[in-house]
Amino acid sequence: LLTTSSNNWMLIKVVKLLGSLVTEEPRLARKLLEPLATIIQNTGAKSLQYECIFTVTEALPHSRREDGSEAKNASAVIKICADYLRGFIEDSDQNLKYLGLVGLVKLMKSNIKSVIDLRDLVLKCLNDDDITIRTKSLELLAGIVSRKSLVDLVHHLLGHAKHSEGSYRDEIITKILYMCKKDKYSLVSDFAWYTSILLELAV
Repeated sequence: LLTTSSNNWMLIKVVKLLGSLVTEEPRLARKLLEPLATIIQNTGAKSLQYECIFTVTEALPHSRREDGSEAKNASAVIKICADYLRGFIEDSDQNLKYLGLVGLVKLMKSNIKSVIDLRDLVLKCLNDDDITIRTKSLELLAGIVSRKSLVDLVHHLLGHAKHSEGSYRDEIITKILYMCKKDKYSLVSDFAWYTSILLELAV
């Protein structure tokens, strides 16, 4: 059905059903990657594209071989998903933009590098008028922060917080504290710097 049906509604139902089974059968997870990638590239239906991307992100953690190595086509499929999610985020439709960010959150759990590569795009979303898009962007940035990027990202968010208010400003501060405390402060290389951040947040 995945490769022969042209009925988008039917394909969405089939993809959802198969996606619910990948946690039980790793071989299915590996077998799904290629046909799902083909549908993503060939369909013009955004709803079907997204459902296939979502199912790929569900399948990826279960697609590794018994020796722990990735399925042979995993890297190519991940790139396809990341590229199409970028397209969603860059779309003028706010619903598609939000779905793109949600998709990146899912992809981040199995392949964080593909999301790190889209960091600048995610940062731009912090300037969106829609608070749900800004909040989802914060979640992504907090998820991809590293020892190398922590200082730059914290200062970026501090500047953003100065022009924000209410619960959204509180969320920014929460994410800054979360990033700094992540993995028992393992990302913080200079605690004098961290102390200065805490003092700035306290003002």
